[in-house]
Amino acid sequence: MTTQLARPVFTRNIHLLYSPTLACNLGCRYCYLGDQTRTAPLKNDAARAVATLRHALDKLRDAGVLAFNVSLHGGEVTTLPPAVLEELFSIVSGHYLENFDEISALGHKKNAPHIKTNLFKFASLQNLFNRHKVSVSASIDLPLSMHARYRVKRNGEDWLERTLDNIRLLARYPHGKKISATVCSEHLEDIPAFIKDIWFIHRELGFDMNNFNLMFAFASELNDVDQGPNTLTPATTAQQLQLYETLKAEFTGTELEDGLRRNWFDEFKPTYCTNAFNCGERFYLLQSDGAVYSCVRGQGIEEFRYGNVFNDSIEDILANGARKIRQVHQAHGLDKACGSCGHLSQCHTGCPVVKHQSKSGRSYTCDLQKAIYSDNPRSYPADGEDRQKEYLHYYASRTHPALSFEKPAPAPAVRLPNDFSPDKHALQTLIDADPVLQALYGDKVFVLELGDELVELGSPILKPHATWHTLAQGEKLVVHFPRSLMSVHCDEPVRNTLYLQMLRDTPVVYGDERRTKQAHLFTYQVYSDCLQPSERFGPDYFMADLRGIVSLHGALYQRGVLNNLFFTTSYLREYHYQKQKNNAFYHIQAVNLPFPNFEFFHLPESTEP
Repeated sequence: MTTQLARPVFTRNIHLLYSPTLACNLGCRYCYLGDQTRTAPLKNDAARAVATLRHALDKLRDAGVLAFNVSLHGGEVTTLPPAVLEELFSIVSGHYLENFDEISALGHKKNAPHIKTNLFKFASLQNLFNRHKVSVSASIDLPLSMHARYRVKRNGEDWLERTLDNIRLLARYPHGKKISATVCSEHLEDIPAFIKDIWFIHRELGFDMNNFNLMFAFASELNDVDQGPNTLTPATTAQQLQLYETLKAEFTGTELEDGLRRNWFDEFKPTYCTNAFNCGERFYLLQSDGAVYSCVRGQGIEEFRYGNVFNDSIEDILANGARKIRQVHQAHGLDKACGSCGHLSQCHTGCPVVKHQSKSGRSYTCDLQKAIYSDNPRSYPADGEDRQKEYLHYYASRTHPALSFEKPAPAPAVRLPNDFSPDKHALQTLIDADPVLQALYGDKVFVLELGDELVELGSPILKPHATWHTLAQGEKLVVHFPRSLMSVHCDEPVRNTLYLQMLRDTPVVYGDERRTKQAHLFTYQVYSDCLQPSERFGPDYFMADLRGIVSLHGALYQRGVLNNLFFTTSYLREYHYQKQKNNAFYHIQAVNLPFPNFEFFHLPESTEP
């Protein structure tokens, strides 16, 4: 007899970076890890690296937390012995295989380990990488003359020729691969050479430079202490823009235009971790000593240390992450320009680690981001004035609650006929006199489980203000409501349905009124006898898991565009439209959809940092 173990129940998913060692065989002049890469206890790291990862994944699973992405980062991971790397790759692959169904349901296609490497040991390790189908992200400097000058061995020796040989090998490597370059002011002193070397790697070395991405170095106290006067200078805003515009002019219309538009500047777009509402809720870095930090940028900085998997509960570590990131944002205030920016809902004022290092409340690549948004207005549309103010209130209430802002002016009152009497005809009066309308408009009748948060829904035409949420692809989304709702205005509940309508805030004009309305995306119904008893509120409630239907239509959601999901029953919906026909006063006050709703921005699959 075979005993089948129960599958874990995941209530939350996270992106996990694992840094098994901070040791590095290079001495790059702009490294934000400072002397940690020289002083890391490599021998101890090698001895504990495998056990720590196993322990962390087990502890996460037991806490109901799924690491949908486990990436290996340094330091330099390949300073570890090949036998340790073999075990780490096997653990990551096994984790993806064990949780294949759950990870796939979230919309991710993870099946192989990913590693960030400087390529120094790639030739000797490529067979090991190939055996495990490892996805490789290789770091270099551009122009290549800067690689020879700044990305040197510990003894200061240039190893550029070895780098070029390894890029040739990487070009033939059959699995996932990309190249990244961190750019300082010194790297931009000769942009023509920068461009020339992109073409050289693409055409002469054979590596497809569509798979390339850029990062800009930022001020780092750890690096300043380690490098002293040798520290490289972060690129200025003008230099960032000059590089972007020059690359755009050079590569538009070429075989590398797809990379330019899609990948090269991906770090500065809304889907990247640096633009998260609160990255401490989703992104974490684990070290071999068990310490958990925000990410590679925050390693060694106490403000970004969340706890230790050997000493602290997963719940405490995750809570510390969200709390500490909020504290960093609050410590540097809300920049006035951010408060009035139409792209606040996409940028969220930038990376908190860089804000901490630069002592600024504004993204260090703000002007570059605006240029990217301007060049792609359909992908990154700016919010209008009213929506921008609404989002400012939402963002400030969650991130800067101590700040106060003038509330947006209320919408103009509806002009009603002269015989309208508030005592007899006001919408709330009509609702109070009608038991069916009371059920239709019932506050908190529908309750959503959004991740580990409960959201009580209400009618948008009765709520004093809108509340917007951010929904990640595949994030838990379960609706609960009383069974009795299926009997309202319905003698045979078996014929009734949970009725869902998804709208998107892209304007369309139709109907005899020629009103501008939100675009309808889809309608979905679940019959009463197909609903499940609520696991949260008991047998007197129904529940429906909406993750599948929301994820199925992921291609319909647009970056930075609000989506609007309405909840009712088919019989209540029918009653609403019949009431509009029978009562003009009701019709004019309930001309927009009155059903309880959930407004959210949709985040697709995260891009690997």
